[in-house]
Amino acid sequence: MPEEQYWVLETSYRLNYTTKKPVPIPEIIESLQNIEKLLKRTPAFIEKAFIELEVVSMSVYVDSLQSGSLREDFLIKYVFKGRENYDKAKEVYDKLLEDNSVIRNVVALGIGAMVGYGAFIALNPGQSSTQIEAYNNTIINVGGEVGLNAEDISAVLRATKDKKQLAKQAVAVVRPAKADPQATIEMDDIPELTLNKEFISSAPDEYEPPVPSEKTETYRDVGIVIYASDRDKSDKAWAGIIPGVVDQRVRFVLADDVDPRKLHGRTQIRGDVVVTSRFAKSKKEYEPKLVEIESVDLRPKKK
Repeated sequence: MPEEQYWVLETSYRLNYTTKKPVPIPEIIESLQNIEKLLKRTPAFIEKAFIELEVVSMSVYVDSLQSGSLREDFLIKYVFKGRENYDKAKEVYDKLLEDNSVIRNVVALGIGAMVGYGAFIALNPGQSSTQIEAYNNTIINVGGEVGLNAEDISAVLRATKDKKQLAKQAVAVVRPAKADPQATIEMDDIPELTLNKEFISSAPDEYEPPVPSEKTETYRDVGIVIYASDRDKSDKAWAGIIPGVVDQRVRFVLADDVDPRKLHGRTQIRGDVVVTSRFAKSKKEYEPKLVEIESVDLRPKKK
């Protein structure tokens, strides 16, 4: 078997904003940065389309930047190695080397898929997703033409671990076109991948990650002030505050290891607690709703 070899392949990618409105420099910079981040996600699509090859590393360069109708050209360099069958991998690589457009189309498809998927994730509750879903359906059709079926595309997108970051990147890529209601974003040389004005209008201006409705925080060896207690029950009639943590009266519950009879009648102790808070939309902040007393220290204080 031949010694393991690495092969280099260069391709390009173009993003063209057809906006007639001047694009602020910060948005141009943000667009360039986030397209670079999306391009660095494309190996997952390439490895799905060409299963004989593994992307070892890649580099992204800005090839040219044209003002007016903002156009961004990128040069991408992939380093490959074969997976199991060297001869088959070399054959696939040679074909890609001979016809650069094949891998270029996969790259364009991957960017389109990630922008569509990211924009969908970024949608606010109640915001219409019709245009974005229509675009994502188009992605599936185009994928079949470049060797990526629906299952392959979905598998790559589902496997994305940092979906919040992907949503931010997609929104940032669309943003330079938002100021012009007639603008479109052309994805390389595949007209079907063009983000139309309806998609751009539907995409959020910003991505705000959903706020969890509840959160829990653990505090060790804190002061506990008991306002109400019940010697026979652990989950009812208990209340108090945790000075410096929960300063308004809140419901207490006792963990299974905490005996209510030993605690009943005491007003100040120290122990470990778990505070559960719920997000109040009207106040845009978390409010403590429940404190679980996990353990207590009932040893007498040393004088």
